[in-house]
Amino acid sequence: MKAAVIGGGPAGLATLRFIAHAHEYFPIPPIEVRLFEAESQIGGTFSYRVYEDAELVSSKYLTAFSDFRLPDNAPDFVTPEAYVQYLKDYATNFDLWPMIERNTKVEKVRRGPNDIGHVISLRNKQVAFDWECDAVAVCSGINVNPVMPNIEGIERVPKVLHSSHLKSRDQFGENTNVYIMGAGETGMDLAYLAVTSGAKTVTLCHRDGFFCAPKIIPIPQALGRSTPTANKPVDTSVASLFDTAYAHPKLQKSQLLWTYYDSWIKNMHKFISGTEEGPDQWVGQMSPDRKYMDSILLCKSDKALPYMSVGKRSKSWGNRIRSFFMNVKIEDTKGKKIDVMTWPTSIDRDGNMQFDNKLPSDSTLPKEQLKPDVLVFATGYTRDFPFLDNDYPTVAQTNIREIYKEGDVTLGYIGFVRPSIGAIPPLAELQAQLWVLHLLQHQYPKEVPTVRDPNALESYDLDYRLHPRGNYSFYETKRAVDHESYAYQLALDIGSAPKARSVMKKGWKVFYTWAMGSNFNTKFRMVGPWKWEQGAENIMRNELYNIVKRSGGFVYLATYTLVPLFLFGSMSMVLYAWYAICNYFTSLVGGHSGSATNNRNAHDDRIA
Repeated sequence: MKAAVIGGGPAGLATLRFIAHAHEYFPIPPIEVRLFEAESQIGGTFSYRVYEDAELVSSKYLTAFSDFRLPDNAPDFVTPEAYVQYLKDYATNFDLWPMIERNTKVEKVRRGPNDIGHVISLRNKQVAFDWECDAVAVCSGINVNPVMPNIEGIERVPKVLHSSHLKSRDQFGENTNVYIMGAGETGMDLAYLAVTSGAKTVTLCHRDGFFCAPKIIPIPQALGRSTPTANKPVDTSVASLFDTAYAHPKLQKSQLLWTYYDSWIKNMHKFISGTEEGPDQWVGQMSPDRKYMDSILLCKSDKALPYMSVGKRSKSWGNRIRSFFMNVKIEDTKGKKIDVMTWPTSIDRDGNMQFDNKLPSDSTLPKEQLKPDVLVFATGYTRDFPFLDNDYPTVAQTNIREIYKEGDVTLGYIGFVRPSIGAIPPLAELQAQLWVLHLLQHQYPKEVPTVRDPNALESYDLDYRLHPRGNYSFYETKRAVDHESYAYQLALDIGSAPKARSVMKKGWKVFYTWAMGSNFNTKFRMVGPWKWEQGAENIMRNELYNIVKRSGGFVYLATYTLVPLFLFGSMSMVLYAWYAICNYFTSLVGGHSGSATNNRNAHDDRIA
């Protein structure tokens, strides 16, 4: 068997690793696999589309691959440069370099003769050649082709560029009016760079608001005094037991979990900062019909927020009293601020921005600030695959867990989902495991059977896609998912989600990490077809336990972890008992209860 991987970013490397080492897990011959990377080094967007002071918004605990971890002495949030070095070390550790062909551009992928296999047309410098293979993994990434929306009169702005071309503060110039177009994580980062540069004014424009979520659990000050504590990354703080693991399917698919977390996030933010948006976010409010956690891609970059909230914080007596007793730390901006506006309608003949639809929190800009000197689009990228023949399925047509189209397993898309809070690389690793498993079952049906590990749970469907609201659907436009639910769905499908009793046998630290921590990929290497039992247990018992045991503060621990654990745990147990009783009585009368079994016999073995 021969396979090709297109793209040398995290998704491509993870896919290459599992294809190249598949013969170590299954009784099959080694697969001939080649990874084609158009650039001169691996790393994808982390190598070529980064800027000054950038750091990952996901923690090293969640971002690292399951069986090769970031260094113990690395900070919780590493720089892109450190992450690229980690990817290079990953390639070295698994001996992937001989299979990686850099400076090799994929120009065309087409079906082989009689629609069997694939033919890839490549160019390495000036040499063009074809390579035939049985399977293709498209891992070219979501951050490749910049999007620059048209604004009438944009040609009147002296300097216009996309965020992918901005590398350092000096590109903003001195004594300039800077406009950042877009309020995602990149937009927030660039607004912070601009306000700490030599720019005279900084204005950030958004379309329909934004919702910031700190990447580190905020510890509010009581009576103005801060308590030193080891802050915990937010993406490590979800207790997966009864949130995904062992949550009854009826409960997991209901709105109840979303409603609890939506209410919790908004009320907790209001309690510690006075506003239900991100902590100390007094601008950029979303329209009410879409401000719900089941539909939002949260912005996990918040360094610009203190500058945006200057002069916008509520001066009401209620907020003054609240902030006297409890408030997040207010950063000193040294007199600098970032103005926030809704998206402009046009730029007039004099080069001035025209704004029609204003929010109450929008700034009132002086006339001289309306004329931008530098405008940066932080508006993302398009998902294009010009090298694929038209008869291949698109990303939107991938109906098997957003990876491949049913009946066409030999072409897989890896790394094209966007998690709300989480990271693409670990999801790409799980996608690679599932796709390679299904591919091998297709190519080697006798050698790679569908038998499930006895210590693994049976698969069932979860609700993992973000929901459409207010004419927005981030799932349709960006394949947006809930990280925890999607990761667990993939693990169930792979057959690597362990039963509770098998985890209990591994000691209390492993069990605590499994139950009280997020869905780290290492959890899903203890059982299943890609089992790496001893190594996974060691990581669970040490590195991951040490981060999961941090509380994040008593209020956070109690309300975000313990209350939902006991509430949803109790509800799940009641539901399991109810459906078990229903199944028992229907079996006595010889009936069939498809609704009671929920197509999974109510998953009775999940309580074992």
